[in-house]
Amino acid sequence: MKKFLFLLLMLCAGIVIAQSKYDQLFFKDRLTETLSEDNVFKSADYYNWCSSIIKGDDGKYHLFYSRWPKKYGFLSWLTHSEVAHATADSPGGPWTYKETVIQSHGKGHWDAITFHNPKIKKFGDKYYLYYVSTNLGDQDYTEEELIEIAKVGYIHPSWKKYLRPNQRTGVAIAASLNGPWERLDHPLIEPSGPITTLTVNPAITQGKDGKYYLIVKGDKPNETRFIRNQAIAISDSPTGPFKMMEKPVIDYLDTEDMSLWYDAKRDYYYGVFHANSFIGMVSSGDGTNWEKATEFVLMDKTLQTPEGKMKPDRLERPFVYVEDDEPQVLSLAVKQGDDAYIVFIPVEEKERPLPNKRQLAWQEAELGAVFHYDLHVFDGEKYGQGNNRIDPVMDYQIFNPKKLDTDQWIKSIADAGFKFAILTATHETGFALYQSEVNPYCMKALKFQDGKADIVRDFVNSCRKYGIKPGIYLGIRWNSFFGVHDFKVNGTGDFRDQRQKYYNHMVEGMVKELCTNYGELFEIWFDGGADHPANGAPDVLPIVQQYQPNCLFYHNKQLAEARWGGSESGTVSYPCWSTFPYPTTGSGESAHQAISVNNFQLLKTGDPEGEYWVPAMSDAPLRGYNGRHEWFWEPGDEEHIFPLKNLMNMYYGSVGRNSTLIMGLTPDPDGLLPEPDVQRLKEWGDEIERRFAKPLAKTSGAENKLELDLDAEQEVNHVIIQENIELGERVRKYRIEVKTQGKWETICGGTAIGHKRIQHFDPVSCNKLRLVIEESDGQPQISNFSAFRVSETN
Repeated sequence: MKKFLFLLLMLCAGIVIAQSKYDQLFFKDRLTETLSEDNVFKSADYYNWCSSIIKGDDGKYHLFYSRWPKKYGFLSWLTHSEVAHATADSPGGPWTYKETVIQSHGKGHWDAITFHNPKIKKFGDKYYLYYVSTNLGDQDYTEEELIEIAKVGYIHPSWKKYLRPNQRTGVAIAASLNGPWERLDHPLIEPSGPITTLTVNPAITQGKDGKYYLIVKGDKPNETRFIRNQAIAISDSPTGPFKMMEKPVIDYLDTEDMSLWYDAKRDYYYGVFHANSFIGMVSSGDGTNWEKATEFVLMDKTLQTPEGKMKPDRLERPFVYVEDDEPQVLSLAVKQGDDAYIVFIPVEEKERPLPNKRQLAWQEAELGAVFHYDLHVFDGEKYGQGNNRIDPVMDYQIFNPKKLDTDQWIKSIADAGFKFAILTATHETGFALYQSEVNPYCMKALKFQDGKADIVRDFVNSCRKYGIKPGIYLGIRWNSFFGVHDFKVNGTGDFRDQRQKYYNHMVEGMVKELCTNYGELFEIWFDGGADHPANGAPDVLPIVQQYQPNCLFYHNKQLAEARWGGSESGTVSYPCWSTFPYPTTGSGESAHQAISVNNFQLLKTGDPEGEYWVPAMSDAPLRGYNGRHEWFWEPGDEEHIFPLKNLMNMYYGSVGRNSTLIMGLTPDPDGLLPEPDVQRLKEWGDEIERRFAKPLAKTSGAENKLELDLDAEQEVNHVIIQENIELGERVRKYRIEVKTQGKWETICGGTAIGHKRIQHFDPVSCNKLRLVIEESDGQPQISNFSAFRVSETN
């Protein structure tokens, strides 16, 4: 990889930030992890379900929810559901039942039977309670017959023939949350366009254009299977008439139970739904054209309770309570055994940008390796990136690492103190180093090991054997075998279009394979980035979110959980802040002017006032000394391995400047990491250990001044400072003082600390050191302040 590659990588990795609108709502990582008893709303004699929250003029929070008697069984929601009203001082609870609001209308009305799935809204000076109801057509019935339907459930003939096809959405109107509620004498909307059979599970919001956007669920047309679509309808009034749009909100996945709102701050529409295995989110810039949101997968269907983690029998009916354009609570309906209740997951507020768990683990790892391996390692020629992107390898059977030993690779970095490793599962040739079911250009096609080899499997197994966290690198932007350049398949017309569909489908399938077949991954790195699906590129972000929720997503045009630090020198500028003004990065002609000016300085330094946590990566190849820059093995290249002194300077200029360092390593044609590389890595790890394993003194604290007492007056020439970045980067300016001969003297200082700041200065003799925080955003939280006396050689 050359520097040009990374400029292109950043071009792909960032949204075209100059565009006027894009989805930038992030809240899934702020969902409270563990529920309290206050967050659970149960009733002794009723199943509670289908929540909707509104804040009243009284300052209290009002919950409108479905409930039905337990004595008839859980499926009696089909016939006996009613809407109740509860109140609380907080949207997270605890909730207190207040009253039953409205029940079935009775015979002769369209909403004769059951009253379910309420959504409470205030438009103007009136309250609107949207709901779902049904009837038995012209069939007479008794209460006993309804109870029988409830107990038999979905297989009862009346459910399939009458009740389900007659399910519709309606609305009741009141001047007060306390009623009285006046119902319309007709349903709000009939099925048409992208849905058939029924219109249920309403969600509604008012856009900035004053129009009302209503999402309802129905059956997917022309389907023999039981699959639902979500559709959008628009009206000038909250009571209709609504015009159904032909383009569905969701038709690519069987989903239900939308929660909908317009975010005026971001000028964007959001909808949260439940699918088979997760709670997800979609978004729209205009309320009509919807796509998978940046946070498409909000959570899986598990809950953390005071008693431990649980996977309920059912976890459905999401509702997001939004106040001042910020999500406050995600409520969900839970069925567990013979009970059903509502949980309220608070969305934690944050005063400053904070790392999510994936970013925190990545920064704490500090040192990682990326192993570059591909077909051209075996051709005996110098690697040429430009031609490698366009010229297919003529004979892929040259791949034949007769001594392949991924244990040797991983042990080498484990012995050097590295914490994670990344493998090029595919690079620019397009050849996949694993057993793929969707990409025929993979190890199945080789004579090597009778076509049964799987280097990704071996690599991941070796990582786990030696305690290294495994990651995957996918090169999907270029593919010389399939003729792909900058995500676009070559050709014209239908020929090209069909091949593009095939390529996108193949890539998405590969991402799913890698995310589901090899256990938990630490990082996924799309070299050259991963473009936005709106541009015709493969849609990879939702796949990673769904199947690898703990995996750092390096970046595409929707999201960057880490940023390239601006060079391939293995170092970053100082200061280097983890915060950034944008949720993605860009370069070249796609970059915002603030990023591209001054040779992309913003990528190198970050921004202490940035709204988003996007920490910096430093990278360099181990064989990058003396004018060379080799990411892949080449013959006779050992003299270009960085000397130990250079590697230590690299460590100071990356890890020591609040950046995670990733070193490029190059296994050879035999399938081994060359011994000179192994030896240099070991020397490097030993030197880091020698210098920093044993501080002279160490302390921590949430204070503006921290003192270190030494046993006696002695020489010091290094300090390490670390913030507790779980609480954000708070320090803006600091100085280091030493006490000698009874006086405090400043010896150095700085600005950014972040995860780690290593500061080296001329030896000074003292018996105390002091860290003085001169400026900070909030109370400083120092997790480590330690002093060292480091000799340059043993």
